[in-house]
Amino acid sequence: MEFFTIILEKSSSRQVMPDNFVKMLDDHHPQNMKLRQAGNGLRKLWDVEVVFDTDGSMYLDRGWKQFVRAYDLRHGYFLDFRYDDNATFAVKVFDTTMCRRRYQDDDDASTLCLFFLSIRLCLTPI
Repeated sequence: MEFFTIILEKSSSRQVMPDNFVKMLDDHHPQNMKLRQAGNGLRKLWDVEVVFDTDGSMYLDRGWKQFVRAYDLRHGYFLDFRYDDNATFAVKVFDTTMCRRRYQDDDDASTLCLFFLSIRLCLTPI
């Protein structure tokens, strides 16, 4: 399942999950989930506590703030969540320019870094 959300000021402390996603869980109420920034493989997983309120709404709670801080998520950012049925979300981050944010731990960012390093090594006199 895949869905998106937009960061609002009140969602910086916890993130509400869509009702259709909660229905898809079919009364399974996980206590924790893992988040990872899409594009970084499985190198960094963020543990996030899941909370359900009395009306059945589901929230990403403890751990969400750390994810927000680590990826510098700001008001107006667009997040694309992809659930992999293993209690893990891959999250794509788009900023207010509508472009996908790239981070140092992205697979393609690492490849680019290695590419520039190899050019530098080739150009360095021996």
